Amino acid sequence: MRAVIIPLMAALALATTGSAQVAGAPSPESALALARAEAAAANKRVQALNAEVGRAEGEAARLQSEQLAAAAEIEAAEARIAVADAALAHAQAELAQRQEALARKRAPTAALLAGVATMGRQPPLLAIADGTSIDEIVRVRALLDTTMPVIARRSAALAAEVRDSERLAKAATEARADIAASKRDLAQRQRRFAALERQATERAAQLSGKAFGAEDRVLAGGENVADLAGEAKAAASARANARRLAVLGFSPPRPFAGEGRTPRPLPYSLPAEAPLIEGVGSVSPFGVEARGIRLATRRGMPVIVPADGRILFAGAYRDHDGVVIIDHGRGWTTLMTGVVTSLPKGARVRRGESLGRALDEVAVELRSNGRPISAALIAGSSAPLSNPPENR
Repeated sequence: MRAVIIPLMAALALATTGSAQVAGAPSPESALALARAEAAAANKRVQALNAEVGRAEGEAARLQSEQLAAAAEIEAAEARIAVADAALAHAQAELAQRQEALARKRAPTAALLAGVATMGRQPPLLAIADGTSIDEIVRVRALLDTTMPVIARRSAALAAEVRDSERLAKAATEARADIAASKRDLAQRQRRFAALERQATERAAQLSGKAFGAEDRVLAGGENVADLAGEAKAAASARANARRLAVLGFSPPRPFAGEGRTPRPLPYSLPAEAPLIEGVGSVSPFGVEARGIRLATRRGMPVIVPADGRILFAGAYRDHDGVVIIDHGRGWTTLMTGVVTSLPKGARVRRGESLGRALDEVAVELRSNGRPISAALIAGSSAPLSNPPENR
C-alpha cells in the first residue's frame, strides 16, 4: 500500500501545481515580484515625502527666525522711541526755560522802550510844562542809546538759543514719528511672518502625516513581501520534493503476517498542516545534516499531538523558545521545536489533541530507539491513521 501511496501523492502534487498555473491564478513568484515592485514604489514615495517635509520644516524654521528678528527689531525700535521721547521732553523743557529767560530779559527793555515811546510822543513844551528839564530828557536818550545795543545783543543770543531749542524739539518730534512708523512696519512684518510660519508648519505636519502613512504601508508591504517570499520558497520546495518522490520506485511488498507477530507501526500524524520544507538527511548550506523534518508553519498556527504518549519536557531550552518532547513508548520519542504549550511535564496526551501554537517554523525529530526516522514517511505509511482521529 505504501508503495502506491507515495507515487500517487507526488503525482497529485504535480497535477495540483500544474492545474493551479493553468487556471490563471498568480504564482507565488509573480505575486512576490509584484509585491516587491509595489514596495519599491512605496519606498520612493516615502523618500519624496520626507524630502518635502524637510523643505517645509526648513521654510518654517527660516520664517520663525525672521519673525524672531522682527520681534528683536521691534524691541529695539521701542527702546529708540523711549529715547526719542526722553530727548523730546528734555528739548521741550529746555525750550520752555529759554523762552522764560528771554521773556525776563526782554521785560526791562520793553518797559524802557514803552517809556521812551511815551516820551517821544510828548511835545517838548508839554514835557517842560510838566517840570521835566531838557537835561533829563537828554540824559534819558543818551542812556537809551548806550543800553539798547547791549540789550539787543543779549536778546539776540537768547533768541538764537530759543530757535535752536525749537529745532531740537522739532527734530525729536520727527524722529519719534519715524520710529513709530518703523515700529508699525515691523509689527506688520512680524504678523506676516507668523502667518507664513503657521502655513509652513501646517504643511510640514500634513506631509509628515502622509510620510508616516506611507512608511506604514511600506512596512506592511515588507511584511507581505516576506510572507510571499516564504510561500514562494515553500512552494518551490514542495514542487522539488514532489519531483523527487515521483521518480522513486515502488518499495518491496510487505510480508504477509505469519504465525509470528510483526512489530506494529507507530500511529503517527504530522503536528501541523503545512508544507514540508526540509527532510531527514537534508544538508544545510553550513554542511549540517538534518535529523528531522521542518514544516513551513506560521506564528499562531495550531499544533496537534502527533501520537499518543507522555510529555517529558515542555519549555525553553538554550536558543529555542519552545521545545516539547513526547515519549510514545516502545522506544519511540518525538522532539519538536518552535512550539509553545500549556501542558505540564508528565501530562498524558493522545494523538490529534491540541498541543499548542507554533512560534514560527516547527521542526520535528522522530526517533526509534535513538535512531532518527522521517516523521513524514511514518505519517504517510499509516494511511488509516494519517489523519487525526474523530472525537467520539
